[in-house]
Amino acid sequence: MVVVILGVLGAAAGWSLVNGARAFVDTSAAIHTLSKLRVAGKRMEREIREVRRNLGNPALYDISTMNAATLAFVKTDGTTVTLNSAPPLATLAYSTPVGTYTLTDEVSALTFAYYQADGVTVACCNNDVAFIEFELVLTGGSAQRTRAALRNQDTTAAGSGNSAVELLQWVEIIP
Repeated sequence: MVVVILGVLGAAAGWSLVNGARAFVDTSAAIHTLSKLRVAGKRMEREIREVRRNLGNPALYDISTMNAATLAFVKTDGTTVTLNSAPPLATLAYSTPVGTYTLTDEVSALTFAYYQADGVTVACCNNDVAFIEFELVLTGGSAQRTRAALRNQDTTAAGSGNSAVELLQWVEIIP
């Protein structure tokens, strides 16, 4: 009788320990994924802040590719940057020094959207873009949407061309 009671208590305690360990592993994986989401999102945001005005035509931003999967532009230091989505990877490529780097390896979707100054109307090209929004969705459903307002530096002879870009940051963590 005592052996049966001890067996039942041991089974119940063992089940509780297994469930506790499983919960720890699941939570750790979720936190790791959210960390990847945060780091990749912040890095893309920092790169987008550096979009410069076209030196030949200051009315335009120096953006060469702006579609749903790829954003390519020139930074204030003259380096061409390409942000690209090829699930399960989100990559960042530089022209100087030449290299392509993985931002995260858990991408389910990465999309870019471009808006005019009113924040609603879709921008068609680099002469009317005022906001760049990206939505990064990782495997497991973690998602983040960030919108950056482009307000770039003075490109006239009086300006240094190195002043900081104003950034309107709008981040939404999507459950």
